[in-house]
Amino acid sequence: MDKIVVCEKCGAMVKVLIDCTCENCGIKCCGETMKEISAEEAKKRLEK
Repeated sequence: MDKIVVCEKCGAMVKVLIDCTCENCGIKCCGETMKEISAEEAKKRLEK
């Protein structure tokens, strides 16, 4: 299953190939950890 994360500030989206396994870690953008979204949500955001 693909993991997709989005920045809630600027809207940047990233498809994660290999996720980090560190505690309290994650991909960051605009200084904040990006939020995981579903594939359906990503498609909706791309259609805008």
